[in-house]
Amino acid sequence: MKSVNEKNEILFTNLEEHFGPKENFSPYSLKNKWRVVPVGTAEYDCNMITSYGGRPDDITFSPELRGWYKIYLHTPGGCMMNIKLTSDPAFLAVATYVTGIYNMEEMLWRCADMTGESITLTKKKDGDTRHTMLAAIRFVPMSEEEVEEYIREEKRQDTKRIYATDDMHNRFCFANQETYEDWLPTALNYYHSDVEWLSIEQIRTFVSERLPVDNIDDFCFPRQCDKNVQMNRAKFDYDKVLRMVVEEGHKIGLKMSVSLRMGAWGMTYPYDQFYFDCDFMEEHPELRTYDRNGDEIRALSYAYPEVRAFLINEFLNMARSGCDAVTLIAHRGIPYVLFEKPVADKFYELYGEYPYELPLDEPRLNKLHCDIMTGFMRELREALDREFGKGKIEIHLRSLYSLRDNLNIGIDAEQWAREGLVNAIVSYPQRHYERLEGDIWQEGKEYRIDLEKYTEFAHTVTAVCPHPGDFEWLPPYKNYDGSLCGPEDQTARVGEWMDLERKYGVKMYFEILPRQMSCEKFKERALSLYDCGAERIGLWDTYTRVPAKDIWSTASKLGHKDELRDMPVGQGHDYRLFRIYKIAKADINRYNPMWGG
Repeated sequence: MKSVNEKNEILFTNLEEHFGPKENFSPYSLKNKWRVVPVGTAEYDCNMITSYGGRPDDITFSPELRGWYKIYLHTPGGCMMNIKLTSDPAFLAVATYVTGIYNMEEMLWRCADMTGESITLTKKKDGDTRHTMLAAIRFVPMSEEEVEEYIREEKRQDTKRIYATDDMHNRFCFANQETYEDWLPTALNYYHSDVEWLSIEQIRTFVSERLPVDNIDDFCFPRQCDKNVQMNRAKFDYDKVLRMVVEEGHKIGLKMSVSLRMGAWGMTYPYDQFYFDCDFMEEHPELRTYDRNGDEIRALSYAYPEVRAFLINEFLNMARSGCDAVTLIAHRGIPYVLFEKPVADKFYELYGEYPYELPLDEPRLNKLHCDIMTGFMRELREALDREFGKGKIEIHLRSLYSLRDNLNIGIDAEQWAREGLVNAIVSYPQRHYERLEGDIWQEGKEYRIDLEKYTEFAHTVTAVCPHPGDFEWLPPYKNYDGSLCGPEDQTARVGEWMDLERKYGVKMYFEILPRQMSCEKFKERALSLYDCGAERIGLWDTYTRVPAKDIWSTASKLGHKDELRDMPVGQGHDYRLFRIYKIAKADINRYNPMWGG
């Protein structure tokens, strides 16, 4: 069915009439067919096309329109679909995460010149064959002024204030990657947004061949998405993937970085024994970190030149993708250096004693840890300059919450900025510190740890080194002597970072979390940071945000710093909700759906 109102807006319902081929539809739930489901809503009755868990063949709709339109998709909550226009180089994902299945959501998918364009819907690109539902498509014609404004917005540079990080691992997990072109949405998703930098994660160091079985079906993966990764990763030359995504990002005006977790050594049970394991770490137990009481910590130590060389080689390989920067993700994979033999020996050389009885933030020990990590950064900077030219490849840091928090893991961000070792920093609201409390101290010696008591203490607490994060802001905490550390509030935290920008020219970005919030909350968080003196925003794991067009309608515009306060956001603007009261012959208007008793 097609209806046109007085504003020349066109609404297509009963989509099985418009999509084809017709033999791809059925009134039943079949894996190889699109099911046609009658739906009654507060605005119209229609037949919705759906696929729940299947992989039916693609279907296409040619609306035969000319000129520019805003294209709105109507779908219930809990939906994931992959859709494209004829001229698109790849399918793009669209999702409704937040609302329930009995609410219809109208979302602005995109603006486009529809001349000669068709719309294709696929399930072949969905790695988990999730629930795809499409009830209606609305086309709203754009005036010449609206088209000019749309194009003008795309050319603006003053709004490019967002540093986005897309976890490339998710495409192995949740998308069925069949061709190299299937990777292009990693960049294409950020077209017409305020994203300045897009950082894509290099997951090659996670990729291991170490499955304990010959037949993958004999291995019990903790999640289906993990099995997807193991099955699909061998299909691609990952270096070629990085080059293609970087090139596509450059085509649409993005600055591109490739990022790596600084502690990319694997994960613990139940995610061990497969692709998360790093072969280099498995092959070199002698290069791992050790706690003060001699316990091995399952991480590699930057105190060893072999570990630093391994990582520098990874960063060099990332830079060969044609990217503009490499990013060190420092809030994942801690620790980086502890009490290994070269650390203890160097401390003894400097101070005539071993550091095992000292807290991690004891000034001399902390300085040694920072010196080791700064040495790594100097080696990295030198290696990049040697191969690509001085300063041609920027170095970025996705750091912990405050300057003090970073010192706790051996990262002296101010020293790095002073020496020009880092060009941009994203401050992520996560903390790491050593919690030393109770009866762990030596008798008669102030702030000297009794190693036997320490071991007992470590076995009775959840974590000696807490790692809280993903908050809006973190209050000061107590260090080993009971004094408070860290900025007292958000203004102080933003201020200390912006001082680095003013002194050394390093560009600062501030992360907004959690990943999923209302549009109003995204706006509120961004304005709060701007009011505290921030100039730029960071968005982590944007692959979960971009498909959710209701959320992305606001998150993608957070760079509009000067206009954001008066910008209307949320329901009623780029998306709206209305009630479904009948679905698949069941009336749910007055009674909840029945479960047979």
